[in-house]
Amino acid sequence: MNVQIQLLKVKRMRALFPPFRNITLQRKLLTLIIPLLIVTVGITGLFSYIIASREVVEKIRQAQMNMAVKTKDQLDYFAQSTISFSNYLFLNPTVQAMVMNGDTPQRRDQVFKNLLPLMVTGESIQTMVLYPAQTNMESSQPFVITQTGIASAISYDRFKATKYYERLNASPNQLIWELIKPSDSILPGDYHHKLMLIKPYKNFYNYENNGLLVLGMDADKLSQSLFHDNEGAIQFIMDNNGDILAATDLRWIGKPITKLPIFEQAGSTQEEPASGLAKLKNNAEFIVSDSASDITGWHVVVIQDRSKLVVELKHIGSVTITIMAAMGFITILLSWIITRIITNPMKKLMLSMKALQIGDFSQRVYLNGNDEIGRLGHLYNTMVERVKTLIDDVYASSLKQREAELKALQSQINPHFLYNTLNMINWSAMQKGDQEISEMVVSLSQVFRLSLNSGNDFVELEQELELVRHYLFLQKKRYPARLHFEIETDAALKHFRMPKLLIQPLVENAIIHAIEPSEGTCNIHVSAYKEEGWIILEVTDNGPGIPEEQLLLLQKNAAADKANRNMVQSPSSMALSNIKERLNLYYEQAELSIQSKEGIGTRVQVRIKQGDNEYVA
Repeated sequence: MNVQIQLLKVKRMRALFPPFRNITLQRKLLTLIIPLLIVTVGITGLFSYIIASREVVEKIRQAQMNMAVKTKDQLDYFAQSTISFSNYLFLNPTVQAMVMNGDTPQRRDQVFKNLLPLMVTGESIQTMVLYPAQTNMESSQPFVITQTGIASAISYDRFKATKYYERLNASPNQLIWELIKPSDSILPGDYHHKLMLIKPYKNFYNYENNGLLVLGMDADKLSQSLFHDNEGAIQFIMDNNGDILAATDLRWIGKPITKLPIFEQAGSTQEEPASGLAKLKNNAEFIVSDSASDITGWHVVVIQDRSKLVVELKHIGSVTITIMAAMGFITILLSWIITRIITNPMKKLMLSMKALQIGDFSQRVYLNGNDEIGRLGHLYNTMVERVKTLIDDVYASSLKQREAELKALQSQINPHFLYNTLNMINWSAMQKGDQEISEMVVSLSQVFRLSLNSGNDFVELEQELELVRHYLFLQKKRYPARLHFEIETDAALKHFRMPKLLIQPLVENAIIHAIEPSEGTCNIHVSAYKEEGWIILEVTDNGPGIPEEQLLLLQKNAAADKANRNMVQSPSSMALSNIKERLNLYYEQAELSIQSKEGIGTRVQVRIKQGDNEYVA
């Protein structure tokens, strides 16, 4: 049914594309790949440009924000230094004496000598104005000092008439941060904008207002200190009213934010200054970062023109598209020369081969056309059928051969002859009263009986260990003073069925390698137990151990298949190889491991996955 459906599809394809079926494979490839490459190159270039532009803008936005935060931290440092200096003036006894006891030339001289070194060495305070609030001194000149020496300021009563004093009285914190302009004439002769902290001066003893303190620095010097590495961005500090306090361009200081050239570029010069920053943030043509100071409430703003940022990116995009177009042309040319066999039918063949690799011999590939690919598909189907037949034949033959080898090994001794002979020897020993010989004969008889097991391939673990016990009893008679043995088993494993003669060859190897070469005593420990889902059959001795090179060869021969083993093997190696073969034959998960150290002893383990006994049932 499936074949009929596929044939029907083939007929429909032939009816739809009769010329395409008969053209050469090279033309088929070019007809399919050229449009695909053009579309792929175009889409890849477009998405690459979009993603790259977004990444660049986002990284610049993050860098701008870091720049704004860094500048804000520096501004907070200057502001905190100003506050700390005002607190120092509050605690300074010389200044307190001048304010509380009267402003005399001597006291002024002392304060000047005391404060000038601090202002010269400091970075934040460049101007200090102190207005004593004594009634008889309201019209007197205030105490003014700068980094260059003594200066002048308007009187206290004139200062109280300014907008700054009015704002101070309205402030809940009893301090304000203000930009004092030269046009305010508060500092006659000083034509620089000043960023000032204005706060009352307190009495040290009763904490009452004894005057007014004005501290700050030049706005242009603060701008040069904060914006020396602007990296092409527009940076400025503004208050909540929209006035510029410091900026990369000193000409902007004191102007509303709406007077900046960037507002003229955006066409928003009629905006209110207080809402100017929000207007800039909503403008998609600019990248605006803003960080507000926790101390002064001022905003540090960094702005960059988005169009200027992507100019270079557009150039990179053009170069990328050119390169991709060139590579596309080269790819098409190479495809025209060397890829005449890469087609959709070939993909089907490759997928079928992958399934075949994992053992799916039901794979068949039906390819259209009479070209090389079509004939290859027919030959491939024939090959799969032949391979499946050969594998089935080889597997069946191998299994029968291994079973025949096992039967031949187990049927080499005539059981009736052995039993009759051993019974006769036992009867003769008992007639002569030789109990020791009788026991040895009985043990030997049990060894043969259990080994043969009436022709059965499997025994219970209890029977296998009984065989081992009789075998060790006979060896104990041979080495009465040198051999000691112990057999331990998990009671739950007594009836576990297993291939016979798995443990006895391991014990025999221990006798050969642990007792015969040495003159001392030897302990042989045989155990059977469970461990994490595995059944462990273990034989351990404390003999001289196996040399490292011999151990590696022994492990290699035991692990290798029959075809890859050394032609010359010792009896021990042959016994281990035989055990390994039977484990692989009867169990899906079974292991044989050998561990030995010279001077310490040897341990051999047979590990069988618990429950993996489908052949034994």
